[in-house]
Amino acid sequence: MEEQVDLSEILISARLESHRMRHFFIGVEHLFIALLELRGGLMSHILADEGQSSEFVADLIRRKVGKGGRTHHWTGIPNTPRANVVLDIAHEVALSQGRREVYERDLLMAIFEERDNLCMRVLKALKLDLDALRKQVQTRPLARAVSQTFLAIVFAPDFEGGLVNDQLYILRRMFHGYAQLRIEARLTGGYTSAEVLVATPIRVDGREDASVVAKIDHKDAIIEEAQRYERFVKNTLPPLTARLEDKPTAPDISDLAGLKYTLITDSEGKSRTIRAVLREWSGDRIGQWLSQRLFHTFGAKWWQQRTPYRFAVWQEYDHLLPPILTLEVVKPQDLSRPALILKDPIRRSAVTYLEYGTQVAVDNFAVHKVDEERGILILALGQHGSTARPYQIEVRGIDFKQDAYYRNEIVERLVGKVWLTRHEQFLQGVRLLQPDFDEQAETLPFDRDRLPNPLVFYARLLDVVIDGTLCTTHSDLHLGNIMLGQDDIPLLIDFARARDGHALFDWATLEMSLLTELVAPLVHSSWDDVRAVTRHYLLFSRGSVLPSASEALQNAFRAIQGVREVVQICLAHPASWHEYYVALTFLALRAMLWESIPLAGRRLMLYVAAAAIRESVGLIAPQGQGRGTPMDKTDVPASLD
Repeated sequence: MEEQVDLSEILISARLESHRMRHFFIGVEHLFIALLELRGGLMSHILADEGQSSEFVADLIRRKVGKGGRTHHWTGIPNTPRANVVLDIAHEVALSQGRREVYERDLLMAIFEERDNLCMRVLKALKLDLDALRKQVQTRPLARAVSQTFLAIVFAPDFEGGLVNDQLYILRRMFHGYAQLRIEARLTGGYTSAEVLVATPIRVDGREDASVVAKIDHKDAIIEEAQRYERFVKNTLPPLTARLEDKPTAPDISDLAGLKYTLITDSEGKSRTIRAVLREWSGDRIGQWLSQRLFHTFGAKWWQQRTPYRFAVWQEYDHLLPPILTLEVVKPQDLSRPALILKDPIRRSAVTYLEYGTQVAVDNFAVHKVDEERGILILALGQHGSTARPYQIEVRGIDFKQDAYYRNEIVERLVGKVWLTRHEQFLQGVRLLQPDFDEQAETLPFDRDRLPNPLVFYARLLDVVIDGTLCTTHSDLHLGNIMLGQDDIPLLIDFARARDGHALFDWATLEMSLLTELVAPLVHSSWDDVRAVTRHYLLFSRGSVLPSASEALQNAFRAIQGVREVVQICLAHPASWHEYYVALTFLALRAMLWESIPLAGRRLMLYVAAAAIRESVGLIAPQGQGRGTPMDKTDVPASLD
């Protein structure tokens, strides 16, 4: 006898969904979302087999329906006419089975029978076969307690660390049907919570299938990565590079999901990222490989698609910075007149020095991320289809049982008390570096000269308008996401941030990766050594020789030279290097806050940002002057002139 959920329980969840969405009626969409929210529910398992998560589908439905207003114009919570039709069909299905009680399967059958409802249109838009799904609804056994087919997971001798139970569960679902899975290596270097592994599946008869790259991350991130792959990557990759092997694995009972990428090994049968050869190859060889192999393999379909692109810097680079504000949500009984209302266009100067506890209203921002476990909502200006969501605001203390939020929803108004400003987060980050200078001064000490303090000048750089080019970008092009295939062919993995964006974004990201991997380890922790390396970096950027730099440092800069050769090709205007230095500024500021980077490396990132601003000095308007007025040497002291 199947374990059944009856209609009364489903209706309770549907009413809660209607309340969260401020609809004050019960429609088919509320009934369907209630079915999706059943733990171990029938529809959730069917969607998981199709590579879709129940949460993702529910969010799509919510997005289509939209939120209602706060005013209730009628009494009670009536059913819509279409919901009544569906409920009547569900009763008929139950009666045909000799029952008066309506259960989960009956209601699902009715929703599929009434084909014109919004839920079915959403499933069809996801390119799901409605007839095949209906057949599964009719015949698939219920399984509240999901049984896991045993898959032995073993680790290669040189694999360091382990995996948590939720990750092991996802791997067992991803490789269902195999007898064993050997975890060969961890592909490190990313700056997200994702786990990226090289795994070899082994059949029951002991034969090994080809190794693959298995990526495990939060369910929403995995689903979005698969969609970005389809949209930006699938038809632009060379035929011999890494590809998605299957639909995402997104089981209902876990917050995690998984993806499998093909793994093309090198001539020795090994899977290596470019990071693995940093100590084996010379700087010249690395630089040549980046400029001649990586760029020429992907450039024609990606970075050389040179569509003119005029943009304000904040549109592309603000998302790299900490949230512009962190707020604690205000309960209705504590609401007062907000001291500030944030809406598009943003006035950053208005939020820089807000005091703790000040009430701020946020109007018409889009939901960027939902973290129900921590009660956190990330809002941003709504730019659909891009990961470059500017002016992010973190809101804490959200009661997700009271209100439903979904990705890209426009929130009319949300009021919170100031918890932390971006300026304060940057100050905290620099203080952790134990500075030997005033972190709020306009300039940083730099031998006999000084450099502009990024904490003072970055906000003014955000308003600069750049004439660049637009193309498909990987948007996370660090050394851990670039792999070597046979004959050192370049392969890319991890397309979670792929998008159309600024053509130089990827190469600035790659230079930051080389700086942290090759240059930072050569820097002693003292500030004097950081400044000495920064002087060499500035000379290198200007094409000067580095007679006093160590051979190791010169070797590292020769690797970066390969990146600069590509940048020269990708610049919108050959002599306008400020386009690139702007990108470096914000990527360096982001890296400065990464606690995974050793102290010397983070100190270096602060000075790299300062050096990049120095090279962009003519772009920034002094405070009190109009945009586009160049700064002169009385605004920012000269260096190396």
